[in-house]
Amino acid sequence: MIANEVPLDGRAAGLTKERLLAVAGELFADRGFDSVSLRMITDRANVNLASVNYHFGSKEELIGAVVDDIVRPVNEKRLSLLSLIDYTRQDPIRKIIHAFIDPVFDLSDSGNDDNKYYKLISRCIASRDERVSSIIIKQFPEVLAQFVSALTKALPSIDSDSAHLKIMFMAGALAHSLFHIENLLLISEGRFDLNSTEVLKSELVSFLLRGMNAS
Repeated sequence: MIANEVPLDGRAAGLTKERLLAVAGELFADRGFDSVSLRMITDRANVNLASVNYHFGSKEELIGAVVDDIVRPVNEKRLSLLSLIDYTRQDPIRKIIHAFIDPVFDLSDSGNDDNKYYKLISRCIASRDERVSSIIIKQFPEVLAQFVSALTKALPSIDSDSAHLKIMFMAGALAHSLFHIENLLLISEGRFDLNSTEVLKSELVSFLLRGMNAS
């Protein structure tokens, strides 16, 4: 056997794990965490219940893996973009904002899994389950720390507390812009029409720029 060749059973196990993650993500996004049982997941994935225990150990661990599978690449891209900012050049605040929001908008534009990312994270935000909240919280400490550091570097006049709040406001504005845009379309009764996500992103950036630069 070639040294880097994966045995058939190993490949099969990997495919089973990937299928469980994909199916669980779709079900959690569509129905919420509490409404989805392990039996529903295994039935749709066409695997046995023991496979969940083998790969993840519990439903809570599976939720954590699903969230990580979606959120981690977005946060990695955020930090990558943040690392490229030259603070000696003009308008670093705009670049910080784009580093935070662009990876999420890029995911939307890709049409990936019917925006499973948005659906799932909105479920997480709405959930009052401490288990779910603790999973989400674990995903963001490094991102928050890096963006706070970037913001205080770009705006030396603000302290750490103010920077933390500004990042929180930016995250909240992003979440509401994406998760509740359909509600605005309904409430406006046709008076508002969103032509594209680029229009939404442009307006959001303008809004955030003013907020970030406010004393």
